[in-house]
Amino acid sequence: MIETAVIRAFNLAQDIVLKKLSTGLINHTYKTTAPNGDVFLLQQINTNVFSEPLIIQQNYQKIQKHLSAHNSFQLPRIITTQDDELIYRNGDAAWRCFEFIKSTYSPNKSSSADEAWLVANCFGKFSAEMSDMETSAISVVLPGFHDLALRFNQFETALRASGADRIDSAKSLIEKVYENTYLVNFYRKISASAKYPLHILHHDCKIANILFKEDTHEIFCPIDLDTTQPGLFFSDIGDMVRSMTPSISEAEIDLQNMTLRKDFYQAIRDGYLTAMSAHLTQEELENIDLSGKVVVYMQALRFLTDYLNNDIYYQIEYVEQNKDRAANQFHLLSLLNDYTESSSNKKIYLNN
Repeated sequence: MIETAVIRAFNLAQDIVLKKLSTGLINHTYKTTAPNGDVFLLQQINTNVFSEPLIIQQNYQKIQKHLSAHNSFQLPRIITTQDDELIYRNGDAAWRCFEFIKSTYSPNKSSSADEAWLVANCFGKFSAEMSDMETSAISVVLPGFHDLALRFNQFETALRASGADRIDSAKSLIEKVYENTYLVNFYRKISASAKYPLHILHHDCKIANILFKEDTHEIFCPIDLDTTQPGLFFSDIGDMVRSMTPSISEAEIDLQNMTLRKDFYQAIRDGYLTAMSAHLTQEELENIDLSGKVVVYMQALRFLTDYLNNDIYYQIEYVEQNKDRAANQFHLLSLLNDYTESSSNKKIYLNN
């Protein structure tokens, strides 16, 4: 139950109807509907993850202003508190409120390659529109968020500190970590090279973070910009490969049902590069097919690290869920390795 003080802070009606939204593993999000029909999005920010929630709101304002100046995406408006603050602090909790864009929806999964192309093009356009802003203008919210070398080091730290039971339970997954360290070596190489510059990237590019119009099914705008910050080329396209190319979600445990949707893979690649290729170096373009593998491997590391750390980061519904999530990602990585080695750059999709 949300405390009355939070409702009052944003001048919301006291008799609003609250509906908790299920998407997202980090923050707690609620759709609020007042008797007069006003609808807002109320969210409790996970301050264990976002230790400085004001910064993410300030970044949002800068991005919103920049996109507006480019006549680009219209982002949901921030609803400030009655004291005109971007954040309301209620004890240790931090709350914020946004305009709820009516007649829009966010799918949980992509249903067609055409849709995957649109999503990839949207996130590519988002970064392309931000390309004339200095990367230093956007504050780093999560230092090392897509730093694969850091994630690998965190995994090894967790492995050394973990209990014997969890290590034994995850033995086969730990072996897969070390079988794919070529990706860590690639990351270390590019992070030290001027040929791989920083871009302003969304860093959480899944279809659930896109608003579609209900009537036309066209894209309205990207949402959930909390992780938007400077990053390397692989992050956003890799995120989309991770979230949209597998035939099952990261929560599924029956891995025999997972296939790599090759038409989705090429649609993501084509859609993203249609928007972003002019802003990438030749070296980035040449290594674009490593993007998905880097992000999938990194996410597998994060799930496995959290499992070894006794589940302190991701919300779980059962004890073994982070281990199961890691197994899911390693299976996807294996499919990606097989596909890119046999069919690199093969043209299998043409957007209509």
